[in-house]
Amino acid sequence: MAIKIFISYSHKDESYKEALTEHLSSLRRAGIVSDWDDRKIVPGQNWANEISGSLKDSDLILFLISSSFMSSEYCVNIEAKTALKMHKSGTALLIPIVVRPVDWSDSEFSEIQGLPKDAKAVTTWEDEDEAWVNVIQGIKEHLKEFHPTRQVTSTSQEGENIAPSSWVISWLDDTEIILTHRRVNKILLNEVYTTPDLKVDEKNIDNLNEFVNSKDFIHKDGNFLILGEEQQGKTSLLKYFYKSLLQVGKLPIYLDAKKINTTDINELVERAIKEQYINLDSVHYLRQENNVVLIDNIDELALNSKYREALLARIEKIFCKVVCTAHISFGYVSNDIFALNEFIRCELLGLGHKKREELIRNWLTLGVRETISDEELYANCDELKDRINNVVKKNIVPPKPIYILMLLQMFEAQSNLNLELSSHGHCYQQLIYQALDNANVDNKEFDKYLNVLTELSWWIFTNQANPNAKQLDDFFHEYSQNFLTIDKNVVMHKLVGHSILCENNFRIGFKYPYIYYFFVGKKIAESYNSSDAAKEQVEYLLKNLHREDFANIIIFIAHHTKEAWVLTKIQTVLLDLFSSQSQATLDKEQLSFMDDFMKQIPDLIVEQREIQEERDKHNDELDEQEMRVAPSPESDAVSLDIFAQINKTFKGMEISGQIIRNRHASIKKDILTTLAEDGINAGLRFLKYFLEISDVAKNEIIKVISHQLISKPNLSDKEVERHAEHAYLSLTYGVVSAFVRKISTSVGSKEAMEIYAHLESKAPTPAMLLLRQAIELHFTKKVDMPSIINCIESLKDNPVCTRILKELIVQHIYLFPVNYKEKQQLSSLLGLSVKGQQVMSSKQKKVAG
Repeated sequence: MAIKIFISYSHKDESYKEALTEHLSSLRRAGIVSDWDDRKIVPGQNWANEISGSLKDSDLILFLISSSFMSSEYCVNIEAKTALKMHKSGTALLIPIVVRPVDWSDSEFSEIQGLPKDAKAVTTWEDEDEAWVNVIQGIKEHLKEFHPTRQVTSTSQEGENIAPSSWVISWLDDTEIILTHRRVNKILLNEVYTTPDLKVDEKNIDNLNEFVNSKDFIHKDGNFLILGEEQQGKTSLLKYFYKSLLQVGKLPIYLDAKKINTTDINELVERAIKEQYINLDSVHYLRQENNVVLIDNIDELALNSKYREALLARIEKIFCKVVCTAHISFGYVSNDIFALNEFIRCELLGLGHKKREELIRNWLTLGVRETISDEELYANCDELKDRINNVVKKNIVPPKPIYILMLLQMFEAQSNLNLELSSHGHCYQQLIYQALDNANVDNKEFDKYLNVLTELSWWIFTNQANPNAKQLDDFFHEYSQNFLTIDKNVVMHKLVGHSILCENNFRIGFKYPYIYYFFVGKKIAESYNSSDAAKEQVEYLLKNLHREDFANIIIFIAHHTKEAWVLTKIQTVLLDLFSSQSQATLDKEQLSFMDDFMKQIPDLIVEQREIQEERDKHNDELDEQEMRVAPSPESDAVSLDIFAQINKTFKGMEISGQIIRNRHASIKKDILTTLAEDGINAGLRFLKYFLEISDVAKNEIIKVISHQLISKPNLSDKEVERHAEHAYLSLTYGVVSAFVRKISTSVGSKEAMEIYAHLESKAPTPAMLLLRQAIELHFTKKVDMPSIINCIESLKDNPVCTRILKELIVQHIYLFPVNYKEKQQLSSLLGLSVKGQQVMSSKQKKVAG
């Protein structure tokens, strides 16, 4: 379909409009564009209505800027306001074209980069045709990247065009974090967003590549469960999917599972449609075949297992596609949710080198996308990339988009930042300081504003609710009794106006959760020794460490205080996790059940397969009935407790690792050693628990594998054996391997290598051997050949651990520089062929980002 162009100009500039339309002729003949201006109005038509209708129906709006245009009441106050609104909403693209010299820097649309190059007026070029060619080239570049958000072609029963609401348009472009840049007034999500890569679960690789770019993922067949860490960009990815679906004529709706408290799907859809669309009702929507639902935070769905299953089953039935997001730890329990069994699971990856560079380029071109030279762009990009990569390699911050953007903003402000101190806490502290600076708060008053935010966060935390207007007045009244009186109106105006606080449902709260966590942590750290209430709240936080918000508050407490009590408390929690278990050693005896069971699987599966051939229909009915039986409250409670324990283990390891990485220079070695040991042992106790239930649940595993193979009745017995072994490895070995990586990346630190070496010598088990190697490879990015050779020799009789070690080394070989001699030596030691290396290298290149 041709792009509809609307040309807005002053009639005194008629000749320039004609020149533009002449130069657009090649695009017009190719069917790429169709242009409209007021000369195409037929005599007798209502010219105001015709102009307004054509403007609102356009995809590309061109302003011919001159003194005559700027002095035109209709051009500036009518057409320009509508065009700007369309441009900001993404329904159309506005490009100013400067035809005659004029000062337009104070106009509302001056923030949009104009054409020709450097917004140099057409009449000032030596050759005006050359200027127009530059304009056309600029328009072409814009059209390559622009996709109007309103390509929803559906109509309501009344024949009105269905379109996304203003709320959705604003939400889609909201970065949900305070970002500032010297060249633009407001940074929109689509200006900086970089589509992340996804790692597809092994059992789904038959249908998809192991690593895929999320850019085209939404248009693939199937329903999806996307797992990721907190602040990994799960919501932003759903926003990208939402916009992509709109562009191909589908009608997505977004649901936040945290706000779902009913199984009435009609009510949920009605609320979403009312908020997210115009000219659309839920009855009409549910009849359509192009409806898609995007469910955020499915792990926080506040329904018990029976009603959760019912809701998800209903959703899967009425929507043509379902995409859910959840925290990474949800993957360990999602197999127990029958409604999610057929979902394609994938993991959201951090930004690697390629994706980080793409994000940096987006940042550097803000406000100058059309004019920045390649030389300047790539020179600046390389400089920033080196600084960012240095921080990521040192594991000061994880390679999540939010942290990369924070660092870019800090570098943008030319802050004298000590990168060694750029922990999660320091990133947010710097972010808050920048927000106060943007609000024109005097540096001398920073403490006052920080104190207000600290006390307000504590009020919210202790009351477990945001204050309404009266409660806010009471808060400031009590504040003035304890601290020097402040002007409430001035303070609130600055804090709300610059996105630190926000109003929602007539209540005031922090706009972004992490800023709230930061200040609650600050309050507790400062008042712990003098306040019994603070001590009680610390115990409550630690008891519920499985909660993401509580774990984040603990992280910020550790950022705000250097006192020993916080480390002691964290160590106590770590020691209590899976305390009835011993640590997993991963020695041959402990893993022998896996080898023995692997040998039995083919016969067991083939035997069941023969029985099923006789009783397929009966067993299908029994399976269906069994799946529909609601679990007892007792089983629910056990499942929730284990889930909480797993989450606690994750969070406990991450907190201990972050303290080690951020404070390794100021904490005594014996305390660091204890902290690392407690973190590692908590993870290994969970792994021992998993191995024990895997041994006990062998019959259940056979059932699961058999069920997976029912859909493949034509497989030979040999193929069944191969599939069965692969399925078993995915269900057991895959978790062991993943958790070894999880422990190493959570608790490890480049600076504390001597501690991990000491812990290995203290307990030289296969598990500790693997963990030390995983930590060294991940944090140093180097291969220690003597250490690797010793590890291979030590594990030669342990096939499971040897395979895990192979994976760790192979991944390192293809992602980081290894000299040819070392690569050949490692390949020989691990039994890898050159061909195998080439295949892996090709695959890894796909996910180099």
